[in-house]
Amino acid sequence: MAWKTGTKVIHRAQRGWGVGVIVQIADEGRRLAVRFAGREGVTVVSGRDPALTEVPADTPLEKAGAGGPLDALAAGEHASAAAFALRTRVDRLEALRRADSLGALLSSRVHVLPHQVGAAGRILSDRLPRFVLADEVGLGKTVEAGLVFAGMRQLGIAERVLVVVPEHLAFQWLAELFHKFNALFTLLTPERIAALGGAEAALARSPHAIVSFEALRDDPELVDVAAEIPFDLLVVDEAHHLADDALHAAVAPLCRASYGVLLLTATPVRLDPREYFRLLSLVEPVPSTTLDEFLVRLEQHDAYADVARKLLAGGSPEEALAQLRELSPGDEVFTREEPLDRLAILSHLADTYSLSARLIRNRRVKVGAFTARVLRRTDVGEGEKRAALVELCARLAKGGEKVLVFGHDVGELRELQAGIGVAGLEALLYDDAPSLEGRDRLVARFRDPEGPMVLLSGESGGEGRNFQFASQLVCADLPESPLVLEQRIGRLDRLGQHRPVEIHLVVEPGEEAFLADLYEKEIGIFEEPVGGLDAVLASLPEELDALRRKRTERTREAFRKDLAERVASARRAQHEGDPLLDIRSASLPELSRLVTNAFGRMGEEVPDGITGAKASGEAVEQALVTLSRWLEEELEDLATDVGQRIGMEVDTDQNVHPFEVAFTLGSGMRIEALPGMEMPEEPVTYLGSFWRETAVARDELQWFATGHKLVEALVGLVRDGEAGRSAALKREWAPRRGGLYARFEPRLASSADLAPGARVASRQASRYLDLSPVSVLVDLEGVHKHVPGGAQRLEDEIADVQDAKVGAAPAALLQAAREAAEREALELLARRREEAHELLAFHADSEEERLIESAFQGGAPRARIEAALGLLRQHREIVARAIDKAKLELDAVAVVVP
Repeated sequence: MAWKTGTKVIHRAQRGWGVGVIVQIADEGRRLAVRFAGREGVTVVSGRDPALTEVPADTPLEKAGAGGPLDALAAGEHASAAAFALRTRVDRLEALRRADSLGALLSSRVHVLPHQVGAAGRILSDRLPRFVLADEVGLGKTVEAGLVFAGMRQLGIAERVLVVVPEHLAFQWLAELFHKFNALFTLLTPERIAALGGAEAALARSPHAIVSFEALRDDPELVDVAAEIPFDLLVVDEAHHLADDALHAAVAPLCRASYGVLLLTATPVRLDPREYFRLLSLVEPVPSTTLDEFLVRLEQHDAYADVARKLLAGGSPEEALAQLRELSPGDEVFTREEPLDRLAILSHLADTYSLSARLIRNRRVKVGAFTARVLRRTDVGEGEKRAALVELCARLAKGGEKVLVFGHDVGELRELQAGIGVAGLEALLYDDAPSLEGRDRLVARFRDPEGPMVLLSGESGGEGRNFQFASQLVCADLPESPLVLEQRIGRLDRLGQHRPVEIHLVVEPGEEAFLADLYEKEIGIFEEPVGGLDAVLASLPEELDALRRKRTERTREAFRKDLAERVASARRAQHEGDPLLDIRSASLPELSRLVTNAFGRMGEEVPDGITGAKASGEAVEQALVTLSRWLEEELEDLATDVGQRIGMEVDTDQNVHPFEVAFTLGSGMRIEALPGMEMPEEPVTYLGSFWRETAVARDELQWFATGHKLVEALVGLVRDGEAGRSAALKREWAPRRGGLYARFEPRLASSADLAPGARVASRQASRYLDLSPVSVLVDLEGVHKHVPGGAQRLEDEIADVQDAKVGAAPAALLQAAREAAEREALELLARRREEAHELLAFHADSEEERLIESAFQGGAPRARIEAALGLLRQHREIVARAIDKAKLELDAVAVVVP
């Protein structure tokens, strides 16, 4: 049928979803985005799904009123213990994945690193996720932005997302968001925008989109349309390019219209303070009024940073306080009678006197985990280069090394490939693969220890691909842009590399030797990255072109000296640590809290070294790995179990490698539809892995993690369905005459939540209120007393529960026990509401204090400060009301007998 937006529907295979409204139609009706009353967020379904049925327009937007699990118990029609256990495990997993966005923070296809999880967690915990991410090159700003997106997506507040990047990085972002976060974005090139019917139609049909700086700057209509869309998240990579006035004018309206904004740049503050002024002005609620006032703040900031450096070096807290009283005589914290210890002083300095609460910058020296770069240079005579390259590649490959070769001219790479073939070795050419899938297969062959040892690539291989499994890089030529050369080296020199990266140059005399000397001596790119030095190095190709026209040795020497001085100055700005920013960016206490809470929800003991004075980054990192592996194992067990139950072919050990799983959707399926997926007409196999280490090592596999459409469909099938909602269970410790176990789901008001995006009050409330299930066990005898710890014990033993032979139970008895259980559950919900209000008040009060302090320091007009404070207080009131409206919904019940 011809679907229309606004049509009300139900899904016959998922009655629990209730009535839904079609909010978007794509691919000429083949895909529909539907917001169901009984399901969070938007669900993508097939427009051809026969289970999708239109209902009258006046049908209330309510969750379907099925008979309910209590009625099933009363009728003696309860489910099996196995089905009940499966539902309980899914609920437990969902609670852990939702809590602190943990499932999203540990769902990236990269190695789990504390600084990335800490940065993303800090952004997600803020009322407004608007930050400048300024990590040094190689630390994973893209990953941090992806983690923020994944966390917002899990909360249902990332339904409209726009990524704005330089044109040459657009494909890299497209690939990384897909490979690492199971997120399918649309790359809106000018040609694609025209094919979709113009800017308005293109953005309407592409809720998750990527556009280039160039397309945005050259298309005023695209800017106007985008500025009218209330994006949930706007990500701008290489944000230092906003120094260009035309680009800034195009991006600034989008920043103002977006709820969340992430501006990514590796450029240090000191290298270009004016750039940072403009960037911070785009994310701060009340930016500084003038550049001059910002520069004054920067100078004042240095004095506080010096105090912090002395404290970190072991200086006396008393001396520090004496200095701080002179610097800030009006700060009551520094004049208190009770003495402050070193950590308390540093914490207050970082919170109050940092340049901005919305600036995060992690540094390589703090993070560690990088190996060295080693230059292997061979100078040859004119005309001898190709033979030397063939000999070099063959020698390295025969020595057991995987060799990655980069060059600009694909024709010359083909000649090199032929020469390596003559030497008896197979070499792959990345540019020969006709598609993304073909390149995946080609990289998989290169990664295979038994596969070809040499991969040649044009510059396309320098974007969006990671080759940490190799450590030998051969430059078939030298690009005139050091930023391009950095991209080449960065494919190997990145987090996860465990060996020194050896960079091989074969250099002929003349211009190439001159350029190699510049890179080696004046720029130092073979020793450390140059990312973040764009302001100094971006113009080098034009400068070299001008230099060639002069051709005098004196001019060349002067150029080399000037370049060396500029690079040295930029390096000093890059290396100069800001202790206040370091403290705020890599917040160990915040990470410790997240990890501690997660272990508590799992019912596991918190590992040593996570909390207290002995807390260490290494212990937190290992704890994150432990949590990640638990999620991976539990997801695999649940998904494979559900897949087999619904008739999928699930292969875990026969035609797959270790740690791989193959799901085949075919004719044996016992259900009409999977949520969020289109059922294929012919069998389709999804081959992938639930294990991070395997998925990181093998890009060609699908990453079965939080966010993957098949994983979410299988989990959602249980979570949102009716199966396993009632049971009769046998436990020897149960009350003498049996007990009633009742599990309630806290629900935020959803009747008004049919609008998309992050600005809906209940979705904001979910960031404060613990929405994990509330479980209670009450005695079936007498006044139905609460059995302390009984519900938790049953859930801990859920894998061992057995069916009990129990017939129909009196409905009145069950109802009375249910009411007693609900009274107990409501008391628990009331305590959660109190905790949510306390957290909301803490965040709001802290933000209000920071807002007033930074605004007055920046000299912003009083009217702007009052307006920002008004919005903050309004947000607090709206979210508080949403928290108060939270109710309990019965999810599952079980009679438990001895």
